[in-house]
Amino acid sequence: MFLLSISLCLAFSVMAQNVADEYSAAYANKRGVYLLPQAGDFALGVDATPFLRYMGNIFTSGNNWPPFFNGVNGFEQTIYGKYFLQDNRAIRARLSVNVESFTDKGAVLNDVLFLDDGTMLTNRFDSYSKSSAEIEFGAGYEFRRGHGRVQGFWGGEFAIGFGSANEKYDYGNRMTEDNKTPNTFDFENKVYNQVAIRPTEVKRGNIISFGLGAFAGVEYFFAPQISLGGEVGLGFGFRTTSQDQVTTERWDPVDDERIVEKSKYPYWEDKSMGVFSRASGRICLIFHF
Repeated sequence: MFLLSISLCLAFSVMAQNVADEYSAAYANKRGVYLLPQAGDFALGVDATPFLRYMGNIFTSGNNWPPFFNGVNGFEQTIYGKYFLQDNRAIRARLSVNVESFTDKGAVLNDVLFLDDGTMLTNRFDSYSKSSAEIEFGAGYEFRRGHGRVQGFWGGEFAIGFGSANEKYDYGNRMTEDNKTPNTFDFENKVYNQVAIRPTEVKRGNIISFGLGAFAGVEYFFAPQISLGGEVGLGFGFRTTSQDQVTTERWDPVDDERIVEKSKYPYWEDKSMGVFSRASGRICLIFHF
């Protein structure tokens, strides 16, 4: 009886050790460092797509903007944050920023020389500049489940976004009493023509959006507390857009002077509203601490 008791104790001890070994192998690395986040941990991540795009295009001949940039003067990135209420539940936040600015120039006929003696020389330049910014903030609740290094997650998110843009024009040929229809560059068609009215500034209508959606994804912990994850989502939202404000200049034949006017566009409405659906996909690199 004594020997049977000893044998049972040894058997249970071995079984417990095997369970511990399996748990350790699944949730810790070879040095015994725990891989996964736990209750009370924070997480901070960035969108990994720009890095993957940069590495994939590094040996191509086309433009390959460095990570975080979407052009010569553009910045685009999403930052993620999480706080783990439990080992398998977390609240999360997301900040997406997309900022861009650029300037274009076009050569036009020098009206001063042309009106003076008919010389046709295109040494005057018009310029067009545009700056835009889009910001979206999202907050949600996340559930998690998995085995070992692979963890699945799902949940819901609320988002609010803001957007604005501004365009400015600077002309080489001034609008004067002697030159009421100056040669002006058409930046859309890439030609210059004589015009009687032209824009000097366009303030695009501000965009405000609200959204509610669901997401699901997978994280792989390739190192302790460091993971590479991907997720997809589907949401529904509401967007409101205010009117554009256009500033133009023209020569008034009645008062014989240059007139600067501001107007709203479209003229028949104050704002536009709409409900939309949006699918999303993200790849992110996340650090837990």
